[in-house]
Amino acid sequence: MNDFLNSLIETEIRPFLHELAPAGSMMLYAFLYCAVILAAGLLVWQGQEMLRARIEMRPGRSVIRRLRQICVMLLKQPAVPEHAQKTLFVAAPLFAFVFSLFFFFFLPVNQEYFLHPDFSLLYLLFVASCGTYAFITGGWSSATRFSFFGAVRMIAQSLCCQSILTVVVMTILMTAGAPDLYSVIRAQRKIWFVAPHFPLFVLYLLSVAMLLGQAPFEAPKSKRELAGGVCAEYSGGLYLLFLACENILLLLCAALGSVLFLGGTMPLFGPAGLPPFAWLAIKTCLLLFILTLMKYVLPSWRTDRLMNMCFKVFLPFALVWLAGTAGILYFMQKGA
Repeated sequence: MNDFLNSLIETEIRPFLHELAPAGSMMLYAFLYCAVILAAGLLVWQGQEMLRARIEMRPGRSVIRRLRQICVMLLKQPAVPEHAQKTLFVAAPLFAFVFSLFFFFFLPVNQEYFLHPDFSLLYLLFVASCGTYAFITGGWSSATRFSFFGAVRMIAQSLCCQSILTVVVMTILMTAGAPDLYSVIRAQRKIWFVAPHFPLFVLYLLSVAMLLGQAPFEAPKSKRELAGGVCAEYSGGLYLLFLACENILLLLCAALGSVLFLGGTMPLFGPAGLPPFAWLAIKTCLLLFILTLMKYVLPSWRTDRLMNMCFKVFLPFALVWLAGTAGILYFMQKGA
């Protein structure tokens, strides 16, 4: 009997466990990755609320109270409107949350990518757009007036911000001379792109605020006008998924901005003792601070005035800047 068990272990069970080992390690890495991203999103949410409390000169909530609030939201049963498209209503926050988690795979960390670099920037723009479309789908599927109006406003804002973001990214890639993000980082060894392209840096920050629907462009999610807009009918765990997606996308858009304009993993002055990831984290925190100040200091814009400003001022200016950059680079290469 013992010989039979030993032979069974050696011939069947042990090879099976060896085959499962890579899959188990991948699952462990995926779990740790999701835990780190969720913790970072929680820190972004807590940091925004603490800064808001300082601006309003009042005591803020502690991390313990924030975790208690999250637990209460998870235990609360989500309410689904009677006339809502129930499948889309539930799938929209799940779709947004899952796509936001895979954003980091295409950021160059420590001079390497987690996945193939050739499609990194294309994937980043695609994920950021998918988050917006998930909010739009959630507002439309709620089948209520406030949510529908919020979805219409978010469609208008997405048209503005995505067109501007496309021109900004094209200009940066043209300056770097390569389509992947690590080449953009290497092109900023002598000077960061925020110096020659400072107006585009400002447009990038405004476009990120428009993309996420946060102040001063909070019309799609306005609590005063639309009782929450696209998220008006969401509660419990579904609303928490949307909230997590918004904070994760804010973190990742700040990280992308640090790569495009602030040199990403490049140190501030020559070689430094800090690892490359630390420089990326410091620059990301700086952009998060600026975006949070914009959220709580600047006044809100009406949707119609925002569209007029975008299509009459911001987008034409970005296109002129793109054409001027192309002309300067052409004459520089011709002279060389």
